[in-house]
Amino acid sequence: MKTVEPTPKLSHAKMQRAMRVSVVDGMFGTAGENFIGPFLALFALALGATKGQIGLLAALPAFLSNALQIPAAQLADRWGERQRLVVVTSAISRLTILPIALVPILLNGDLAIYVFIALVTLRGLTNSIGVPAWTAIMADITPRHSRGSYFGYRNVMCNLAALVSTLVAGWFINRYGFPLGYKICFYIALGFGLMATYFFSTIPVPKAAPRRSSGRAFDLRAPWQLLMKPSAFRNYCFTSVLWNFAVTFSGSFYAVFYRENLGGDPGFWGVVMAVGLGAGILGHRYWGRLADRYGQKNVMLLGGIGASAVPFMWLVLPRPELAVLAEFGSGFAWSGYNLAAFNLILELTPDDERTTYIGVYNTLAGLATAVGPLMGGFFADAYGLVPVIIISGVLRWVAYFVFMKKVPGQRAKRFQWSDFLPFGQELRLGQKFQALDGTPEDD
Repeated sequence: MKTVEPTPKLSHAKMQRAMRVSVVDGMFGTAGENFIGPFLALFALALGATKGQIGLLAALPAFLSNALQIPAAQLADRWGERQRLVVVTSAISRLTILPIALVPILLNGDLAIYVFIALVTLRGLTNSIGVPAWTAIMADITPRHSRGSYFGYRNVMCNLAALVSTLVAGWFINRYGFPLGYKICFYIALGFGLMATYFFSTIPVPKAAPRRSSGRAFDLRAPWQLLMKPSAFRNYCFTSVLWNFAVTFSGSFYAVFYRENLGGDPGFWGVVMAVGLGAGILGHRYWGRLADRYGQKNVMLLGGIGASAVPFMWLVLPRPELAVLAEFGSGFAWSGYNLAAFNLILELTPDDERTTYIGVYNTLAGLATAVGPLMGGFFADAYGLVPVIIISGVLRWVAYFVFMKKVPGQRAKRFQWSDFLPFGQELRLGQKFQALDGTPEDD
């Protein structure tokens, strides 16, 4: 039998400080990630990778990382030192950037490609071990009633950092080319990432008592019992499997579509990504307030309309420069969907066993995320990118309607479509965030 003890709550002052430091941590981490993440597929192309290998680049890290989510959740529960676990794993993950940057200097041909894939996989694998613990910590340091506003604000600040870093990275790559431009970006990513790890280590976190069990050190069967009986959590898991597969079936290949089908310049890709991040900056503030008022599901449904339309936006582009339009629509829609999806999983999981629930959810959704690009890469090599993008679009709409029917919202406040117009209130980005002290914002 497990001994479950409730996690103690932070004091008012410590919760204020925790949320503020988390914003700084998020900004450094996001800036670092955007010096490397958006350019991995282009880096692989420059190494000579095929579409199938690019699919493997997305699939293998996702598969192995998410296969470890349940053991990672149990490790966090049993050890109790959740913050230390996140600090150690994130630092190791970020240090793998060093050998990644050296690949084109030391190796060439298929060996360089597969070593690159292996190192990117190791980077994702080590980082993923801390994900259930990080998610539980975020739930513990934020008041439930203002999570939408807080994470909306946090995401705005993170997207501002991402916007600047993506533009700067694109400039370096355009100015210095391959491999020097990429090396500069990767080293900057390492510096920002380690700064993020440091700031996270200073966040006040409530101490979670280790959970003892008379059974084996890691029981990989018990968490799956959460899916044996009907529940909103189970429905959310299964609809997320379908949605994540549909999204990742084409998600890895828009950079390739931009480069090969539209003839776009690799340096301008940074501008395209930056436009999407700019749309996210607008979107997070807008969606965060709506999520607190009308519930996470309603926001996911509205944002999901745009996210489901993304593949078709790309297919109708006549010129590579117009990719900024598709990315703007994508960034705005995804900012709402992802914000609400994160908050909804926090609402659907109990406080005392959240790491275990998150581990189960991440495993299911993550395995779909791994299979999607692998199959997408196979189809792209065999039939081209256009059929892959069409299939992804159709499957997204199927997943959207399944989610609409099967997953209940925790709050069902009625709204009119006019409530979603941004006039006068939702886009006041200059207004200081008022919920850092744990009190709701005035409507």
